[in-house]
Amino acid sequence: RVLQLMNLTDSRLAQAGNEKLELAMLSFFEQFRKIYIGDQVQKSSKLYRRLSEVLGLNDETMVLSVFIGKIITNLKYWGRCEPITSKTLQLLNDLSIGYPFGKSSQILGKREDVRKLVKLSAVQFMLNNHTSEHFSFLGINNQSNLTDMRCRTTFYTALGRLLMVDLG
Repeated sequence: RVLQLMNLTDSRLAQAGNEKLELAMLSFFEQFRKIYIGDQVQKSSKLYRRLSEVLGLNDETMVLSVFIGKIITNLKYWGRCEPITSKTLQLLNDLSIGYPFGKSSQILGKREDVRKLVKLSAVQFMLNNHTSEHFSFLGINNQSNLTDMRCRTTFYTALGRLLMVDLG
């Protein structure tokens, strides 16, 4: 239901949005990522069957595509709202590290997880269009404050990780 609500609210963002609702959705994404995305999750779990039936999201890659789409949407429409921008960038950062936060022996698996992420067209869009023209928070003002610089740093750190994933 959260994903269905997200589709509705995102379609109306050009007119108006609700900051508290957006922050709640980002919290949902954070928890969903921790629980349902990664190697330790059974791909045949009831959740993925239900997502397939209701939303047509057949696998983890499709769910990741929704996550990245939400990240891009938030960075486009909420660039002047620091709480949403920061939380959105933290989600991107967490995904770029590798979604499951498990033992260090799973590092190779994490790299494979991030490779799946890099192949998504939405991630390729971010890697190829990382300017203020597409992401307003990158060009809010010329006298950057500390918060703006932290957001930029988080953004470019995550993109750098995604670019370097194939280098090991």
